[in-house]
Amino acid sequence: MKRKIGFTFLILCFLSSYFLPQHLHAKAVKKTPKRVVYLTFDDGPNSSVERILSILDKYHAKATFFMLNNNMKLHKKSVKKMVNKGHGIACHGVTHDKNKFYKTPYTAAKEMKTCLNTLTQITNKKSIIIRVPYGSKPYMKAPYRKVMNQYGYKMWDWNVDSLDWKFLNGPKTAQYTIKQIKILKNKGISPLILFHDKPTTADALPTVLKYLKANGYDFKVLTNSMKPYNFWNPRIL
Repeated sequence: MKRKIGFTFLILCFLSSYFLPQHLHAKAVKKTPKRVVYLTFDDGPNSSVERILSILDKYHAKATFFMLNNNMKLHKKSVKKMVNKGHGIACHGVTHDKNKFYKTPYTAAKEMKTCLNTLTQITNKKSIIIRVPYGSKPYMKAPYRKVMNQYGYKMWDWNVDSLDWKFLNGPKTAQYTIKQIKILKNKGISPLILFHDKPTTADALPTVLKYLKANGYDFKVLTNSMKPYNFWNPRIL
């Protein structure tokens, strides 16, 4: 009987040593919060769009495209591909001319209505996501924002400007963009990056995506249900 009790005790000790440390370890280890990044591309689709889509696909990255009305009509296949690949689709207007777009609050809203209707016709998807030309400050004053809200549109800006429109240089754009991402990373803020559909931006993209992947960023798209970030409402992402 004593032998039996002793043998049972040894088995219990073995089982405790096997399971208990793992259980305690599981409690002690906390998962690292996943970082999120939002890539956005303005002014397209242009001649670089297919290359940009290919690079995004290679790195399993998603982005949101703020497109111009007439450019979408010229690149319908690329717009459809964006949807098929799971990218976000949104509008940037028709003219991209500040004198025409911002003539009145209603000219601005009507440009977006035209653009979004074209987007729906091409993709069979409805979007209410917009980005106004040159960003929402200083032009989108209260009367303009009020009309956009009446139309039900959600206006997005950015918290990282890649300056790709200024540099027109792939390596310089990549270096500058990563520098801005690091600043936000230290503050615990998700980057919402402004890119443009340009050849030099496509040159910069692999370096930026490699950095984001290496630092554990998850690529998210902007959706109709999200509360927008803009310069009039600069919330923490």
